[in-house]
Amino acid sequence: MSEEVGLDAPGKKVLLMGNEAVARGALEGNCQFAASYPGTPASEILETMARLAKDFEIYAQWSTNEMAAFWAGAGATYCGLRSMVSAKHHGVAWMTDQLIHISHWQIGKGGLVVVIGDDPKGHSSANEYDSRNLASRVFEIPILEPADPQESKDFTKTAFDFSEQLKLPIYVRMTTRVCHASGDVLLGEFPKEKRVPSYYPTFFEVGMEMLMAKGWVDVAYLHEKLHTKKLKEAAEISNSFLGNKLEMNGDEEIGIIASGVCRHYVEEAVDKLGVNVAFLQLGMSFPLPKDKVSKLIKSVNKVIVFEETDPVIESELRSFAKDVSPGVEILGKRNEFTPVSGELNPLDVMGVLSKAFGKPLPSIPERKELREMIKPYEGMRRIILCAGCPHRASAYAVKLAAKTFKGGTYIGIGDIGCYGMMGPPPLLAFTLTNCMGGSVGMANGISKTGVDQPVVAFIGDSTFYHAGIPSLINATFNNAKFTTVVLENQVTGLTGFQPHPGSGYNAMGEETKPVKIEDLVKACGIEFVEIVDPYNIKKAAEVIKRAFEQPKASVVICRRLCTAEELRRRRSKGLSPPKAFTIDPSLCNGCKICVNEFGCPAIIWDEQKKKASIDDVLCVGCGNCTQVCPEAAPKVIRSEKK
Repeated sequence: MSEEVGLDAPGKKVLLMGNEAVARGALEGNCQFAASYPGTPASEILETMARLAKDFEIYAQWSTNEMAAFWAGAGATYCGLRSMVSAKHHGVAWMTDQLIHISHWQIGKGGLVVVIGDDPKGHSSANEYDSRNLASRVFEIPILEPADPQESKDFTKTAFDFSEQLKLPIYVRMTTRVCHASGDVLLGEFPKEKRVPSYYPTFFEVGMEMLMAKGWVDVAYLHEKLHTKKLKEAAEISNSFLGNKLEMNGDEEIGIIASGVCRHYVEEAVDKLGVNVAFLQLGMSFPLPKDKVSKLIKSVNKVIVFEETDPVIESELRSFAKDVSPGVEILGKRNEFTPVSGELNPLDVMGVLSKAFGKPLPSIPERKELREMIKPYEGMRRIILCAGCPHRASAYAVKLAAKTFKGGTYIGIGDIGCYGMMGPPPLLAFTLTNCMGGSVGMANGISKTGVDQPVVAFIGDSTFYHAGIPSLINATFNNAKFTTVVLENQVTGLTGFQPHPGSGYNAMGEETKPVKIEDLVKACGIEFVEIVDPYNIKKAAEVIKRAFEQPKASVVICRRLCTAEELRRRRSKGLSPPKAFTIDPSLCNGCKICVNEFGCPAIIWDEQKKKASIDDVLCVGCGNCTQVCPEAAPKVIRSEKK
């Protein structure tokens, strides 16, 4: 990550990633408390805050889940500190109850900014739902939508001022392209003084206000106040917000409304096509800047709405236009004029505008050299675990254990993490997955149906701390019989090796007491708890077999440090990578078990020779192939790592 995020150099332009720019904006906005649970595309926000925390005398934490992160951030506001909570869009579901409560009651005297990384097209997610639906219709809090790194910094800084003015959390909606794009950012000034924490319970103040006005605590009064006062004030802010820009001459027939990164796509498409449009750019999409919207829709015949992922702005616009300009035609996702799902790009927008204006698409030069470069790899790459990943060995051990039972199969349920790659071929460790903690929860229900196969819930250590514990208690409470395999690789691997409660250190690198999973499992009432090293596949399979035979819920903890993290630590200590294995071709019988069943990406199959070999660049020396191979072909000869 860029070392220039923390530069005290106002007026200087530096290259920052969108997430880094958010962190910079928080620092310029005097944010003194930051909390998050790692999730792509938003992880780098907290990572940046944590890296700079000691230099700026602020506090940053990875929390056990997004709910814990939100409450920690909200707590800081009651001591007058400005606080930021960040997460990916899935994390918003975990904040829902708290955000509804706090938007009705009130944050503390410090501002509270909630930065969410939505993932249109689901590049790093199980789905692409649009979190603005919750922010606008359920939480009813203002939404800012930056389009680039500069706005990511500026909007985050401004959001703290809005939050304290409205006494509401402010929602900053990022998307994958904005989170991970890099661009020049003009740095501003850091605050001259830090705030001194002082507890002031505004929650109590609001309750007393109601008692004085109503004689009792009337929650409907809080909802009424949100609509009649706070959201009206927010609408006035939206009308004057510099991030909401209306460009029009008055002679245009077609208007465009766009939010977030779509604004840049529209600018490029309009320039390429050379069309005349009235253009309303929304940096604050909720509440709508109704003065600007009104001016636009009264002067044009048609309005095209570009937004990712759902028709949130479009729906609000349609409702508003019925009273203000009922004759205007609104084109967007709801009538399938614009793409109804996924993320947009300049070509998508250009295609829509060429249809609207009846103009042919301009020819775009093809990058032939780039296409030639990627052509050999098209259609070849598949999602797969890293070479040496302990999760691969864990999955293989479960399959070996299941073979000893009638039918030789089991019902496997997966969860969210890098171990999700255990599901696709060749491992096929599970056929069902849902959301954080869903594996243990669904195993409860499946086991109670009376199926006669072993039921296995796979869950990672970070996910177990996040969401697995309540369902494991539920298993004890309801006498469920299934096996939970906790894949403990001691980091939150998929999102960038962030620490969790079992890692022994926190976001700022401080040493903490590890919370042992086996202790938590026993506290949940589970009696059969065993710890195995997945690199010892035979022993792990024997333990898992015994777990299957238990009359009650059982837990097997597969404990082995993430291989990628181990290599990172070796490099940081100046150690060379482990030696690599090679296969003796005279011993390889061509059975392809190592390729078709185990699936290590370091193992290569030669179709002509009908032999396997090992790519010593990819091999990390785990030795699992020596246990999988029936002929022990890889066990003797080693070669030095290149």
